[in-house]
Amino acid sequence: MLKENNGQISVEYLFIFAITLILLTVFTLPLANLAIEKTTDISDTINVKSQLYKIADGINQVYGEGQGAKQSVNLELDQSINVNIYKKHLSAGVKFNDHSSKLIKVNHDGDVISGILNLNKGKNTIVIEWPAESENIFISKK
Repeated sequence: MLKENNGQISVEYLFIFAITLILLTVFTLPLANLAIEKTTDISDTINVKSQLYKIADGINQVYGEGQGAKQSVNLELDQSINVNIYKKHLSAGVKFNDHSSKLIKVNHDGDVISGILNLNKGKNTIVIEWPAESENIFISKK
């Protein structure tokens, strides 16, 4: 009789251990998924902001050099974005995994520039140019 009790105790421990693992998995997998989504959202936001700063630096360089200046900027994006170019700032919306979005703004020095720049996911090269005979700075995708 003693051997049957030891066998039953082992089966009960295995059963309790299995239930504990199942409960742990049920509660931690959704939390891990949420954490991964939030982390990728933050990463995408930082990436877009970094790329906007590159564009702003290029605009500042061309604006500082004056008419006749030209600058190429290479960008690497994790998602497609539309960059709105205004006097003194750039803005772009970042889409999150929960289908919400956030508007990111970056300031620049140029006040003779405006337009919209459509950038694709992946590598993009843009050219920022202030022609010698023009009053405006132009930005185009190469």
